[in-house]
Parts: sequence; structure tokens; C-alpha cells
Amino acid sequence: EERDMFSAAFKNALTERRQAVRVALSMAQHEVHAGRQSQSDLALGYKSKVASELQEICNKALSVLESHLVASAVDPESKTFFLKMQGDYYRYLAEFAEGDARAKAATSAAAAYGAGMQAALGLSPVHAGRLGLALNFSVFLHEVIQDNEAAKRTASQAYDEGAQHEGSANDDAALTLNLLADNLQLWC
Repeated sequence: EERDMFSAAFKNALTERRQAVRVALSMAQHEVHAGRQSQSDLALGYKSKVASELQEICNKALSVLESHLVASAVDPESKTFFLKMQGDYYRYLAEFAEGDARAKAATSAAAAYGAGMQAALGLSPVHAGRLGLALNFSVFLHEVIQDNEAAKRTASQAYDEGAQHEGSANDDAALTLNLLADNLQLWC
């Protein structure tokens, strides 16, 4: 489907860059602790370059989402899908931004995820899109907002509602239910 191709294209462009930024940050910290500031500076320079690429890709995706896709989505499934994607791309921006830029991206992510959660109420509790949205929103709350209680509430509610209908869950929904359960165990 077209929306899956759109999502995959942007996600594939970001996955390696997000990982590269994490590795560069880790290496920079390691080098500082080892007393090699010049090596740390090189790692931070690389992180900055890749983070800039990541920001550019996120902004392109968000531009299309905000100017066309979210507004034109009318059914709960499409609306949920595009709002989840919007929340995800703001989350990616927030993960590596600092100061006001981080706060702005986090606020936008929370708004998109919140609107998505409302749209998802029109879907089955075991719909893969509804569960995936709850999973990503809870990860955002845990990792970016650092609100462990809100993350657990979001994940727990989605898991509990989905578990009641687990017999009608497809493979994607069952996998997401397992991921929600795994996160709940980690966060408790």
C-alpha cells in the first residue's frame, strides 16, 4: 500500500542514522573518560553531521504529513497511521535535539501521539496500528519525556485492552502485545 511505502522509505533513511548518532555519542563519552578529548571532539563532529541529516529527513517527512496526509485522512485507520508517524518523526527529532528545539519537538510529538490515541479509539484494541501507536507513545514517554509512570499507564492500558481480545489478534498485533509486555517488565 502507498502509505506503507511512504513510511518504509523514510524509516529506512533514518534507521542507520539514528543508530550512528547513538554510537557517536557513546564513543564521545568513552573517549572523554579515557582522557582523549580530541577523539571525543571528532565523534561529536560526526554526530552533529549525522544528526543534521536526520533532522532534514524528519522535516521532509513531517512536511508531507502535516501539509497533506494527516489532514486528508478520514478513516480511523489512516488517521491513526499518519498521526503515529508524525509523532514518531517528532520523537526522532527530540531524541537528539537540545534545549528549546528538544522541548518543541517533544511537545509536537506528544500532541500527535495524543491525537492518534483519540483516532485509534475507532479501531479494535488488537488492531496493529492501535497497538503500535500505544507502544511508540509509551516509549516516547519513557525515553524522551522520562515519565515512567505515564509510559507504564499507556503501555498497560493498551496491553490490557488488547489481551482481552488476543484470540482475534493477527501476528503483528500479537508481536506488539509481546513488546508492550516486555517494556512493562523493564519499566517496573
